[in-house]
Amino acid sequence: MRTIRISEAKRNFAKVFARAKRGETIILQNGQDYMQLVPCVIPEPIPSRPVGYFAADVETVCRRNTLGEESGPGQ
Repeated sequence: MRTIRISEAKRNFAKVFARAKRGETIILQNGQDYMQLVPCVIPEPIPSRPVGYFAADVETVCRRNTLGEESGPGQ
């Protein structure tokens, strides 16, 4: 872990950025204020589904609705 003043980080930003990218913990100091520079992990995008992927046909919906009427809670 290394503490770097803001003025130094401005002059050598590419080097500071590269060190943080390699996994080194970088603390930026501006007077009495401190901030940590860490890599940001961007998650994989959620795969898209075609329109109607989750839609059920009318027969399936009717069958599920009638099953719910026959068996209630506690039976």
